[in-house]
Amino acid sequence: MQLNYFPIHFEFSDYQVITVPYSDERLHELRQDYNSSYSFFRDGESIVISNKDDQENQLTGSVGKRSVFMDPRVTSSLVKHIFFRTFKDRFKGFIPVDFYPFRFYSRQEKDDLILNFLPENLKHKIAFKKLIEVQIRQTNINNSKGFAFVINIRRNWVFNISCLELHKEGFDLSDFEVLHTETLPGLDNVLAPNEDFVGVLKSINGETAIVSTSEGEQTYSLKELFIRKTKRNIEAYLNFSVGEQKCNQILSTVYQERIKKQNPVNQFNEIGKIAKHLFSEKGKPILFQNRDGFCFQVDINPLDVQNSMNPQTPTFIYDHAGTKKNNMNADMGLSNYGPYDSISFDIKSPRILSICHRSKRGDFTRFLSHLKDGISDSKYFQKGLLKKYELQEVNYFIHEITDYTLQEYLSAISNYDEEKPHLAVIEIPGTFKTLPDSQNPYFKIKAKLLSLEIPVQFVRSSTISSYSEYILNPLALQIYAKLGGTPWVLPAQRSVDREIVIGIGHSWLRTKMYKGAESSRVVGITTFMSSDGQYLLGDKVKDVPYESYFEELLKSLKSSINRLSEEYAWQEGDTVRLIFHIFKPIKNIEFDVISNLVKEISQFNIKFAFVTISKSHPSILFDTSQQGEKKYRTDQVIGKYIPIRGSNIFIDDETSLVQMLGARELKTAKHGMSTPIQIKIRKPQGNHDDSHLKDLMFYDLNYITQQIYSFTYLSWRSFLPREEPATMLYSNLISRLLGKMRNIPEWDADNLNYTLKRKKWFL
Repeated sequence: MQLNYFPIHFEFSDYQVITVPYSDERLHELRQDYNSSYSFFRDGESIVISNKDDQENQLTGSVGKRSVFMDPRVTSSLVKHIFFRTFKDRFKGFIPVDFYPFRFYSRQEKDDLILNFLPENLKHKIAFKKLIEVQIRQTNINNSKGFAFVINIRRNWVFNISCLELHKEGFDLSDFEVLHTETLPGLDNVLAPNEDFVGVLKSINGETAIVSTSEGEQTYSLKELFIRKTKRNIEAYLNFSVGEQKCNQILSTVYQERIKKQNPVNQFNEIGKIAKHLFSEKGKPILFQNRDGFCFQVDINPLDVQNSMNPQTPTFIYDHAGTKKNNMNADMGLSNYGPYDSISFDIKSPRILSICHRSKRGDFTRFLSHLKDGISDSKYFQKGLLKKYELQEVNYFIHEITDYTLQEYLSAISNYDEEKPHLAVIEIPGTFKTLPDSQNPYFKIKAKLLSLEIPVQFVRSSTISSYSEYILNPLALQIYAKLGGTPWVLPAQRSVDREIVIGIGHSWLRTKMYKGAESSRVVGITTFMSSDGQYLLGDKVKDVPYESYFEELLKSLKSSINRLSEEYAWQEGDTVRLIFHIFKPIKNIEFDVISNLVKEISQFNIKFAFVTISKSHPSILFDTSQQGEKKYRTDQVIGKYIPIRGSNIFIDDETSLVQMLGARELKTAKHGMSTPIQIKIRKPQGNHDDSHLKDLMFYDLNYITQQIYSFTYLSWRSFLPREEPATMLYSNLISRLLGKMRNIPEWDADNLNYTLKRKKWFL
């Protein structure tokens, strides 16, 4: 396998730097007076001075010794600054977009996907270009320390026509989202102007505009404003300037070409060509250096890596004794053995409130019948919900509505008999999806049913008219989980007395997207699972503002651990391992929360790990030996060069990359390049020094990586393994749903904190 990492080579292990005492004023003064020849950056209480071009060595200071690997921040900063200045010297006229990550647009015409479709007056003013991104990464692969440049490619819209020019053309700018551009002091022709999304343009007076911002209405010069580079905005301008037919042709070309360019083979080859262009000249590696003796070269070949571990597909277990199990896939075992909790499951004859439009009753009842009894000639859903999940009966209570209005649905919901339904199955039109959250009957219906402690399964009108076993099978799985069932579990870890895996989810809530706008999160949404993957409980559901997150986290953990310790008869002195799957790079305050937790729950020996699981990172794995897979009885081969599921590499002692979607898991070529997830064990940062806390931390990256890999097979939303583990999936589903429902007047999240607490109502 290859990583999109290009190793940096040093001929020394130590080097010298010139420093002066740090102050904000001194750093500003040095950059203002000597920025053309020197680079300056902070290292603790010192300013490091790097002389790139000053032959007279005008600046002096204290000479100190640094180590390439023991002082990685200084090494990285020197590499970044020298690379940037060398790039500017070699490629005259290039104006990068950002210093770090270092980003620049390709100047080659072939990398502008719409150039040949535009009239002459718009060429290079509007473009869809290749954006190249370069970052530096410290590695410790196979106990060998190193540094590498990481290269990525994206394709973005470029729009270089100011609002002043648009206004003069006669283009109506009313209610367009706008960016304010400003060249930062001293960076003219060094970096592209800074862009801030400031708000919505409301009116124009001469060459100035009134913009509605987060701080009220503000006045800006039209020549400093540009429309926001969204597809919608650019489509509106292209319709105006070249006509609807030509506009559609351009957008269609972008869509088609983008799919081709995202092909993994193209990505790999393009990244390789960029590396040769950046790091070599006439076939020889470039020596990047400053005048103080610091220098390096970069390999033009991507880093070759091998799997750091062999992740095991988990065994799926279907009884408490652990005798009924399947090593192939969860669905096969479920068909053969029935669900894990078949004996103890207490809703053997569920009552299901079923609501449909009267014009859809025929399709709806046929759909319900197949859902209950299965499709006799199918491969995966012959038994249906009734027999596959070993139920005694499924009782449908069908109500018709005459119109797809909220009032019709609410009237049908309140029209059930004395016995409350265990679940609702409701047909809704596809048009609901286009409505704003606050006006969408989907969320208001869900709010009403959840307030009655009734989980709900929505089904689109188009689905009940045309469905197959591939729709019914996962739907039945979701319904069983929403009823409170446990379809399967994984083998329990025997290495410690107790282990709880805790997922903490989040959701952004913004009133406005532009600069300075207030935003908050729904955070502290916590799900608890045992090491065998059983959903133990969801914490008391609240939408918690970010500033209240830490206090709420401590309360949540303390009450939930106390509850679980009573239910599962934990003994004083038991070791309890807490593995947190968390949504963000955490701050030291989370470690302080655990310190307080350990003090308050002193009867158990607590060990813990905070682990972030992310798709937002620059690393890509390639495997040039993988030739892809043919899909759906066609000759189309997709996924070439994509490593198989489970391929992995440990970047350092705290970080692993795991490929979760190989060619076999991809559905179509539109998916493009599949990137791995990044798993990172978080540690206290900076000067946070608590030796007692460090003794409590769990550092086994191999164990945590395998556990997360196993938990990707635990989603009861479908039978297919996912990219993210169930802990993160569940907590994020809950928090996203709460974020959308908080604007529904009838909604009260406290309704979820009783009988629904242990049911997967959010699937």
